[in-house]
Amino acid sequence: MSSDPLVSLEGVEVHFTEENFLDFDAAETVHAVDGVSLDIEENDIVSLVGESGCGKTTLGKTAIGLQRPTGGTVAYRGEDIWAIRDGDANTDTEWADVRTSLQIIHQDPGASLNPNRRLVSILSEPLRQVNPELSRSEKRGRIYSLLERVGMNPPADFAERYPHQLSGGEKQRVALCRALLMNPDVILADEAISALDVSLRVEMMDLMLDLQDEFDTSYIFVSHDLSNARYFSVHGGGKIGVMYLGELVEIGPAEDVIDDPQHPYTNVLRWATPDLTLRETGEPPMRRIDIPDPVNPPSGCRFHTRCPKATEVCRREPPADYQHGEQTVACFREDDAHEYWESPELTD
Repeated sequence: MSSDPLVSLEGVEVHFTEENFLDFDAAETVHAVDGVSLDIEENDIVSLVGESGCGKTTLGKTAIGLQRPTGGTVAYRGEDIWAIRDGDANTDTEWADVRTSLQIIHQDPGASLNPNRRLVSILSEPLRQVNPELSRSEKRGRIYSLLERVGMNPPADFAERYPHQLSGGEKQRVALCRALLMNPDVILADEAISALDVSLRVEMMDLMLDLQDEFDTSYIFVSHDLSNARYFSVHGGGKIGVMYLGELVEIGPAEDVIDDPQHPYTNVLRWATPDLTLRETGEPPMRRIDIPDPVNPPSGCRFHTRCPKATEVCRREPPADYQHGEQTVACFREDDAHEYWESPELTD
């Protein structure tokens, strides 16, 4: 176990340019991720939550090297992964080592499984790439063992099936098997349980947590559902990070973020999650429902257009990151001496 983070993001930006084929001068830039810093530790869990389009999946893919950032750095065990990818790093670490160590479980496992191949062939391919010296029987032994461990019994029977012969939950278990066959350091679970029936979600999250202990891996768990993020992070002793319009507005231990949210947007997510026993009643705690355009995000604090506690200073300048116990919060309200408290409230 190292004292250094497995994956470290520093000031990461990911901007996408949308071309206008009728007017090339009218290209627009989408600020998917803007200035996010985040560490993933050994045997860690970080759940990223927020509304659709807030940048949580893009941030997750950037953290595991599937998306090149347009600004900032992403380091794996202290080394810039894109310098490794481009051959510019002074290190013995190969890009193949990075790709093996950072894995993903997609939201739609069916789309990531070759419909024309049996499961044993699908799961043998990554082993062939990483361990070409393994014999056919050794590869099958590993595959059967892992299929059995995720509850797909008898494993020899499941191994001969095609993806269309599996249920949605079984496909997701195969995707989990494929990631774990690489003995990864980090797995991005991108809405990995959102397509499952409600009755299967807890079962799948418990399985992932059990396997984390066995494989000593870390999870980046992306979800739009705060109750799922709460369950996964609380039971795994992890953190919850709240994203809004490409920015990480609050992050901290799961129970602290749920029970004592410090950012007004976190409180909105808690209010909107019916499964939370702490849900408040009444009107939603925000001024507007509509989400601003990520092509032209608001000035200052990006949540100020919807925040019921915003003042004029929130419109003018973006807040720094403040510490509240173990939580990090991007909100002026954490600074008792800030001019926020003397600034007039926003009325428009």
